[in-house]
This record gives sequence, C-alpha cells and structure tokens, in this order.
Amino acid sequence: MLQETLNKSLLDKGKWKTIGIRIRENEIPILNQRLKMFGYNSLGELINDFRKGRFPALSEDKQIDALSDNEDKSGLKSLIEGGHNRDFYEKANTEDMYEYYYNIRKFHKNTCRDLVSYFKRFRDQFFTNRVDELRNQTPRVRSRIIDSMRKFGAYYVYKYNNEQCIDLVEKIIRRNNLSSGMTEHGKLYIVDDSYLEQRIKSLMSIGEGEIGTIVKFGLFSGLREDEMLYVHKRAICSDLSGCACNKLHVIHKPNGITVILIQWHRGNKKCYFTIVPTSVFKDFKALDEFEYRPHITSAHQYMKVKTKDDKITFMWLRKAHYNVMCRVMKPFEANVLAGRAKSVDAKHYAMYELNEMSEKYANAWNKFEVLI
Repeated sequence: MLQETLNKSLLDKGKWKTIGIRIRENEIPILNQRLKMFGYNSLGELINDFRKGRFPALSEDKQIDALSDNEDKSGLKSLIEGGHNRDFYEKANTEDMYEYYYNIRKFHKNTCRDLVSYFKRFRDQFFTNRVDELRNQTPRVRSRIIDSMRKFGAYYVYKYNNEQCIDLVEKIIRRNNLSSGMTEHGKLYIVDDSYLEQRIKSLMSIGEGEIGTIVKFGLFSGLREDEMLYVHKRAICSDLSGCACNKLHVIHKPNGITVILIQWHRGNKKCYFTIVPTSVFKDFKALDEFEYRPHITSAHQYMKVKTKDDKITFMWLRKAHYNVMCRVMKPFEANVLAGRAKSVDAKHYAMYELNEMSEKYANAWNKFEVLI
C-alpha cells in the first residue's frame, strides 16, 4: 500500500525534511498501477529519479523548449544560463550532419568538414553560460562559429522538422552580441601600387612548375579555391552555339585571352565567368591532379616563403586580382568577374561585351608590367 507520508531525500542544512501529500483512498490502486507502468514500485522511487533528472526522459524537442525558456520565475538560474538538458546538441550525429551538408546542401567537402569541426569544438561554449568566452575570439573565428551553429539549426529543421533550434541559436547570438565587429564591409583600405606590384612580381617569378601554374591561375582568374577545383574537374563543352549544359564553355580570343563560362552558384556565392591568359588556362587544365590537399595547401606555404609575407594566401590572390581589375575596369565590371554582380549584369557582359572586357583585362595587367 502507498503511504500517505513520503520521505524525500532533500538536504537542507544537513537535515532531512519530510514532505506530505494527500490523495483519495480509492485512487491509491490507480496510482500504484501507473507507477508500475513506468517501472516504479513506490512514489519514493519516482520522486528520487525525478530529483536526479532521470525521469521523465526529455525528448530533444522538449530539451530545446526548456533550454530556450529563459524566464526566471523562481529566482533560480534559467536553463539557458545553467546549461542543463543538453543532449539535443551534445549527442548530435555529426557524421549525419556532414552527409546533410554534402549531399543535401551541396556544400564543398572542405566546407562540410569545417562546419562540423567548429560545431564540435565550440558547442559546449555556445549553448551554455560559457558563451561569453566566444567574444574573446577573433572576428573571423566568431564568424565561423556562428555560421556552424546556424547551419546546425538548419540541419535540425531537416532532421526533426522543428524550427525552435534555429530560433534558439539566433536568440543566443543576439543576446550575447556575438556578431558585433565581425563585418569589415564598412572599413576603408588603401592598397599601395608599389606593394601590389612587388608581390605580383614575386609570384610571377615562381616558375612554370605545378605550384607556379596553380598560383598563376589563382592570381589571373580571381576564383575562390573551391571554384578552381570545380573548373579543373569540369570537362569543356565543344558546342559554342549557346549550349545550356553544366560543362565549361571556353572561348579563346585572338589577343591570347580565354573566357571561361562557369555558371556555378552556391547560396550567396556566385561564379559567372572568368578571364585568364590562354597559356595559363591550358597549363592548369593539363595538371594530372588538383586537390585542396596537397596542392592548394602547398601553394599557400610556398607563396609565403617566396614573398616573405604571411598575408599572401589564396584569398589575397583574389583581392589582388580585384584591385588590378579596378585600375582599368569600372567597379561593376570588376564585380562581374568577382561574382558579386547582379545576374543581369553578368548576362549582359557575357553576351555583348566580352571583347571589350578581354581588352581591359589585358590592359589592367600591363599596368603592373605583366604582359599577356
């Protein structure tokens, strides 16, 4: 029989306390039956597990509900501050996340790897009261962390059809001001022509080997790393009459310039077409292999050694390309090559202004004593 008085194990200043409950006598058999349904022989066992957080077992959705409920009604720390019920992110299947990013979202495998890596590394700080520690990270690292958490929210929607995780991530970002100072769009930069010219000359002197070809193609094309990988792997279409296939469409101009129509879009990143010297393009496509590791990573290190400048990376090559183009081209023309223009502008130049753009391209490099 269930006793009317329940002994609960609560320590208060080293003393035991007794908590009494009242229940109708005819309801005791029903309560005993329900206790057995959940595997308990007495109400004391149930209360003991409830106190230790073993019962009831929270589903992932309920854990997010609890974690995002930050109203302090009892004077105790809220769950989002106290860091309890964290299974929904601690036990997330990161291998399944990678497959979602790669197969569903169509991200590059390096992007998928980075998203999962940043999530695993910083999730315990992001979802607990240690979130303040993230503000000590550099803007670049904070940007990666925020992106990985937002992508995790999108994965949760895909996996469980629940948008509360996305809302929770955004709430944490806003409340802790994690995005403050990340963007550098409002800053002004002055690029000295002599500095740019010296670094370009150093890079051009690397030679005609494999690394030299990779560096020159990156500098002359202004493409992102994943776009270079894409161009190398894609076959060239022989139909130049307006084909709409997903192969590369290449036009060799008489002035030694090649126009490569790429048309590869990934979210906000767009790559319409690029212009490169014909000889550089042919050497690049002739490479037997081209992967992020070891080719791009090796080129990264070699460029720094050659120029004795740690700032010289593939990202710098893209920035240098844009600066060179802006010396001759109009800003929106340079933005077309950089993949930052409207698709209407890109289509216009791809259809009607390729000859003029190829001439401006050659003139821009000639200003830095690089003959095409």
